[in-house]
Amino acid sequence: MKHVTQQEYGSPQVLKLGESDIPKPLENQSLIEIKSTSINRADTLQRQGLYAIPKGSTSILGLEFAGYELDENGNRIRKVMSILPGGGYSQFVVVNKDHLIDVPANIPLEIAGGICEVYLTAYLLFKLSDLRKGDSCLIYAAASGVGQAALQLSNIFGINAIASCSKGKVDAIKKYTKNIIIRDESIDEQFKQLQTLFPQGVNAIFDCIGKQNYKLTVDSLAIDGKWILYGLITGGLIENFNLGSLLQKRISLINTTLRSRPDDFKKNLIAEFKQYVLPYIANGDIEIPVDSITKIKWDQNGINEFIRLHTEMDQNKNVGKQIVVFE
Repeated sequence: MKHVTQQEYGSPQVLKLGESDIPKPLENQSLIEIKSTSINRADTLQRQGLYAIPKGSTSILGLEFAGYELDENGNRIRKVMSILPGGGYSQFVVVNKDHLIDVPANIPLEIAGGICEVYLTAYLLFKLSDLRKGDSCLIYAAASGVGQAALQLSNIFGINAIASCSKGKVDAIKKYTKNIIIRDESIDEQFKQLQTLFPQGVNAIFDCIGKQNYKLTVDSLAIDGKWILYGLITGGLIENFNLGSLLQKRISLINTTLRSRPDDFKKNLIAEFKQYVLPYIANGDIEIPVDSITKIKWDQNGINEFIRLHTEMDQNKNVGKQIVVFE
């Protein structure tokens, strides 16, 4: 099969066209013919050598897919989608059978490749935050795929969401919430904006930013608030950080990733996702936050498109999911 490969870490230009054997499924796995996938922040970090590959996982990039489950004779059984520890930038992948999700009838496979990573991540953030109807939540990078998914889940779950994003991306999220603070402003100015909206502080913050926003995070959380840290876009090393600021408010710092979780955890999370989130996708109450859909052939021109998409993400140009469709 053909796939995207790299022989070294670095810029998007290290991405190359590779070829290897079609993987063989184990007892509790299915072979999937991939129709679509997406570019995720973790892909760009792994490409640079900044995101460790989970033990036992393929080094091929790609954390989600939509495509066809195949039988032992290579016949298509059904349309499925899910998350992956790696391998989405390829023609075929093997997936734990317990992780497979039927693609809703109203969602084309070309779109379904951009659903699972953002919505399963967003659902996990809500699960860990233990937010209840009427609570408040500040969502960083709100125009990202996960950010837009979290904003929409906030509306479904009855959570008062405050979105943080750059001024140029406000139009993409104002349909989900009227509570928006502008990330381009200083940290002090952002805090003033938040106080105007929620002077008592917020119950939780979904943070993929890290270092740059740590003071805003601590200042903005209410008593017994929860800081859900799931990324470090601006780094994680904070000089002279006083843990006493967490004790003073009884703030819970909860760190989470999804990619490295064990199969049983993912199985249970996916089961809850099917029950509590998928129906809203199936009936159209939840949108898929799509930035672009790029059709790609397995040749050098296709690799050039992967390079272009990685470059755009490195430059924070995308608003939502960059979906790739294999022709």
